[in-house]
Amino acid sequence: MEKNRRPTMNDVAKRVGVTKMTVSRYLKYPHKVAKKTGEKIQIALDELGYIPNRVPDILSNRSSKTLGVILPSLCHSVFQQVIAGIETVAEENGYQVMLAHGSYSAETEQQRIESLLSFNVDGLILADSDHTQKSLKMIQTAGISYVEIMESTPKNTAQSVGIDNELAAFSMVTLMIERGFEHIVCLNVKKGIRTSNKLQGYVDAMEDAGLTPRSITAKAESSVSLARKMTTKVFDRYPDTDAFFCTDDELAAGVLIECQNQGLSVPEQIGIAGIHALDIGQSMMPKLASVITPDRETGEHAALALLSQIHGAQIDIEPLGFDIDEGESLSS
Repeated sequence: MEKNRRPTMNDVAKRVGVTKMTVSRYLKYPHKVAKKTGEKIQIALDELGYIPNRVPDILSNRSSKTLGVILPSLCHSVFQQVIAGIETVAEENGYQVMLAHGSYSAETEQQRIESLLSFNVDGLILADSDHTQKSLKMIQTAGISYVEIMESTPKNTAQSVGIDNELAAFSMVTLMIERGFEHIVCLNVKKGIRTSNKLQGYVDAMEDAGLTPRSITAKAESSVSLARKMTTKVFDRYPDTDAFFCTDDELAAGVLIECQNQGLSVPEQIGIAGIHALDIGQSMMPKLASVITPDRETGEHAALALLSQIHGAQIDIEPLGFDIDEGESLSS
């Protein structure tokens, strides 16, 4: 199928009976064009299906007014909230957002970075911290700023926005121990949101209490069906298990369903807790205990931090706060 010729500003100008300069002025500064003329131009733009050509502006201004965002997953509800936050701030500041999917892979992220840089994005927001050397070199060569999201601790060397996942996990597991659970198993996935940090927080909390950490890791992304299979494996391997700490609420929801399927009472026999307070966990009976994370705020703060860097300012970024919701799955 051949591409149609795109309408030009000359086409719009001829239809309205004005100069190309007037159309250009309207597109950039509509308030500087007479109201009636502007209305006629807008009608012509709509009827012709005019698509602005931003290449000349990009070349002359060395700015695309676009932020590149690479997320490991575009379907996880956490990232949907993050995207909403980024887009809100970007649009308020006259920027557009280009999204790419990194698939929890540094190599795939590298390909997406190369693609986004070819479109002259003004800055990048990256959800992972494990970047290839080529990725970092390309960003350096492009001379643009980048911000990492989903984790923020004093240990971070890059500008990063998010919660301290290690502390969040530590806080939740500590609460579980205070509620009397001792044989707590951690369910986690390789393709998850800062899983290694959450796992470390779990281990630290268990060891601080003199308890033995036990964990099972899956190579896939979080899902309810996966968690049900992992739960069965845990009971086979660790029959004395009295609680599950899950690095994602989808896993926690799967644990709850499988426990109920096996006739186990929650929380009387088994305690369950997760992270991110996803709707699935908040809607179950009993309601799952979870760490409430500021996902939309993470996107907003990341966009603001990146825009500050783009405009030559550096801002201090502190870890965002989180809350613990005990729900109904840790104590009756």
